[in-house]
Amino acid sequence: MTVDADGGRYDSDPDDIVFARMPDPWDHPRTTAGVAIICDWAQERGCAPAQLLRGSGLTPDSLRDATILIEAQQEIVVIRNLLAAFSHHPGTGAEIGREYHLTSYGYYGYLLQACEVVTDMVRCGLRYSPLTFAFATMTGELVGDDSWSLVARTDGVPGDLASFVIERDLAASVQMQRELFAGTGVTPLREVRFSHRVDGAAARMAYQDVFEVPVGFGCARSELIFDRSYLDLRLPMANPHTAAVFIEQCERLRAERLHANGIAGRVRAYLIDRPSLDCTLEECAADLHYSARTLRRSLTREGTSYRAIHDDVRRGLAHDLMRDTTLPRTQIAERLGYRDWSSFSRAMRRWAGSASQA
Repeated sequence: MTVDADGGRYDSDPDDIVFARMPDPWDHPRTTAGVAIICDWAQERGCAPAQLLRGSGLTPDSLRDATILIEAQQEIVVIRNLLAAFSHHPGTGAEIGREYHLTSYGYYGYLLQACEVVTDMVRCGLRYSPLTFAFATMTGELVGDDSWSLVARTDGVPGDLASFVIERDLAASVQMQRELFAGTGVTPLREVRFSHRVDGAAARMAYQDVFEVPVGFGCARSELIFDRSYLDLRLPMANPHTAAVFIEQCERLRAERLHANGIAGRVRAYLIDRPSLDCTLEECAADLHYSARTLRRSLTREGTSYRAIHDDVRRGLAHDLMRDTTLPRTQIAERLGYRDWSSFSRAMRRWAGSASQA
């Protein structure tokens, strides 16, 4: 991996430059609005909210309180219940993503409207991701000479939710951009690509109806492809003064959300920032000023464990590091906390075996 003079990252292809990224993990508190949207969509199709909220610690009344912050793990419970209830409904994530309007995001939505050009909007949108409901980790990348891509990955997201998360978050991004340019005739989206596969022409048509552009499946990565010229387009309601006001508000909220993060989020952030993942629960607890017993019990209350978080972070970093063909194998193994490359290779085979059985 190399970095250009402007801080853009080159991946395996030197023509693909990252110009914007999400700097924070997805495991942050969020309002109940995202869960409310999921429940409303399901209720319109005959599924009662109580069925989706089972085991989440949420009630239908709590969804009407905009001041409540919930943990990402609570929304994960709701999503799992949704997928169980609509297991035979193609494009569930994409359809629900279309319901996430700009008005769902509060200050965040207003900031995006006030940005001067699309490049600013993308950078602000990714920086202030803790104010959204996204689980996907996104980057904006310049691709070739005439296009750019909003790439979405599921770093650390439980595997059974990955396809839903990617579909919903990319569809929500498309919906926001449609509303930002509503009535202007601007249609910069060229193509949608998903790394997961979908069988059947009728099922694939459900995605076509949502995105209204060609949609591919089984691709190298999940992404939205746009015209390069779209980045320079001025937003219809651009206002630098208003944008500055909302940036200040969003910075405050971002800091509060990250500070209020659950123990699982703190552990995840701690591991991601370490130079090596060769770290025990006891070492993590000491560095975060907990006893090992307190940390273990706190993570159990949040429905997870140190080992589960450690494994998720390790798999996510492994995916990213393996994409950088310039890194020596020994350096990759060391960063992930393995003694040597052969130990890492054995771990990769175990992950592949677990995924095939899921």
